[in-house]
Amino acid sequence: MAEAKWRVALLIFNGAWASTVYGSLELFHSVNLRQPKDKQFQCDLISTDSQPIQLYGGQTIQSDTTISDAPYDLIMLAHYWGDFQHLTEQYPAIPPWLVKQHANGARIAGVNSGIFWAAEAGLLDGGRATTYWRHLREFELRYPKVQWQANQASVEHARIYSSNGQNAAMDLSLHLVEEFCGASIAAGLARDISFDSRRTYDLNLINIAGFRQHRDVGIHRAQDWLDEHFTQSVELQALANQIGMSKRTFIRRFQKATGELPSRYLQRLRIEAAKHRLGNTQDSIKTIGMGVGYRDISSFSKVFKTLTDVTPREYRQRLRPSGAKAPNTKSTLKFG
Repeated sequence: MAEAKWRVALLIFNGAWASTVYGSLELFHSVNLRQPKDKQFQCDLISTDSQPIQLYGGQTIQSDTTISDAPYDLIMLAHYWGDFQHLTEQYPAIPPWLVKQHANGARIAGVNSGIFWAAEAGLLDGGRATTYWRHLREFELRYPKVQWQANQASVEHARIYSSNGQNAAMDLSLHLVEEFCGASIAAGLARDISFDSRRTYDLNLINIAGFRQHRDVGIHRAQDWLDEHFTQSVELQALANQIGMSKRTFIRRFQKATGELPSRYLQRLRIEAAKHRLGNTQDSIKTIGMGVGYRDISSFSKVFKTLTDVTPREYRQRLRPSGAKAPNTKSTLKFG
């Protein structure tokens, strides 16, 4: 039997949510069913000692192994609900182990509150992360050196990944599959396991829906308009007038509500639409760029690479299997 290509550690501890432990196990098992034997994941349930672990729902499970110097390619940190201070006192060996694993090249993914462990280890100091909204204020106070992103569903910083909800956790897991196995495997898996027909399977950490997690009705109205008219030339003064604000007030409130300037949000809308069309049409890159609101291919490519770290051409090549062609159809993408 061929040796697995990647080693994944699923860290378990008292109070961990079973859904985030077993969900990850089953996702990587599904990937293995689609991959040759030399491109598979070995998943270990790992804990600090050999004692049974009682999960959040009351179930008891046993780890496969205990933490050691053995290297891992990916470490998944389960969601947790409870007293974080008590947890750190109960498991003091976890933070230094994470530091060592990260220094050796491991990616670390915290599912919702699981990112707490990476913050506790100091790995996020000066960096960005997100978490489940109920824990956000507590984490802001406990870890002030971390830039907590309330309005983003998933965030990556220096090979450390975080998510802020159940759906976001699945998107994060699928993104990690793409990182290891490529976009075609991740997109195929997404289509098989997702029941949400609104998803586009653009497995990117920028989730437009995450910028809707606020209660400013006026800014929601502005976002509604931008979501429908992002391909057009946008005058911020005209948009501010439309919702009854001065331009200065509009920009300030938009940034406070979403964490982004209106111009940056508009760029994200356009690039998300472009990503969808790159993967689902045979339109030229120039046609796609102009179709989402850019006047020339140079400015389109520059903004695209700024937000995705790859060029439009590279993104299209990553998304499609070798030799595959997308249907030559026009597609529309609805943001909510």
